[in-house]
Amino acid sequence: MRKKVIAGLIGAGRIGKMHAENIISRFPDVYLKTVADIELDEDWVEKLGVEVRASDMHAILSDPEIEAVVIATPSSTHVDIICAVAQAGKHIFCEKPIAFNPDNILKAIAAVDKAGVLFQVGFNRRFDPDFNRVYKIVKGGDIGTPHIFKITNRDPFIPDLDFIPDSGGLFMDFCIHDFDTLRFLSGSEVKELYVAGAVLVDPEIEKLGDIDTALITLKMADGSLGIIDVCRETNYGYDQQIEVFGTKGSIRACNTTPTSTVLSTSEGVFTDKPYYSFVERYQEAYIAELRAFFSCVRTKKQPAVGGEDALAAVKIAISAQQSLSRNKPMRVT
Repeated sequence: MRKKVIAGLIGAGRIGKMHAENIISRFPDVYLKTVADIELDEDWVEKLGVEVRASDMHAILSDPEIEAVVIATPSSTHVDIICAVAQAGKHIFCEKPIAFNPDNILKAIAAVDKAGVLFQVGFNRRFDPDFNRVYKIVKGGDIGTPHIFKITNRDPFIPDLDFIPDSGGLFMDFCIHDFDTLRFLSGSEVKELYVAGAVLVDPEIEKLGDIDTALITLKMADGSLGIIDVCRETNYGYDQQIEVFGTKGSIRACNTTPTSTVLSTSEGVFTDKPYYSFVERYQEAYIAELRAFFSCVRTKKQPAVGGEDALAAVKIAISAQQSLSRNKPMRVT
């Protein structure tokens, strides 16, 4: 019988709790020994049955048994924690984004490389069953040479306005997944982009220095084109769709719904609305990305998505912000 991977979790907010519950319920070959958070939910962690509960991450860093760490703290803390965990010689899974500044991301990458530990970034959409199917079809050549990539990303409701100032903004927080998804599906890099953005949902967002709606057109290094449309609010659910059009055909991943039933009556034809939460919509993706990470810890293989991918997505986000503010196309360098 193979020895269990012993893991620790730093950060037990909404995402951290989800990761902890997934590890305990879905990974019999992983033992979540320690959860650390400065404002730890004692009732929750007690019910979960975690052995060590701490308010300080040093309980994890100083434990020689723990070989893998999941980081789910606020984005502004990621770099310092990555560096500390790497120095402690432990493999790292970190939620996106690593940082909003390329230099800080390079600092984290350097710390990981120096320590020789594995490093995976939480771009979970690469692991979504539907999106992964699209990737395999495109890569296999079934639709020929891709010409156009279309991505739709719309939240059901605007976030709490207190979240906006420290979020990194629409491009860094919200679109970062879309930039990575485009790179993932196309296998190419973004060469140039143009953003048309506006505040159409809530004028308070403009007062906070952000926008809530955008159309982004992108030119890829291989000549293909991308279109990303994003919005902070739909009122009908979490709208997540992609389409790739090529020389031999196209493939599309539509919204997923709680059921696939269709009710037809004299009053109309009715189906379920899309899921209302990203946790529900990407439930299988969150599980699959951790499964991939712990598999890498066991086999010592490099994760499929790492620091360089995080750096590339942030560079695109920075160029998107520049395009919006200058109202002109920007090259991604």
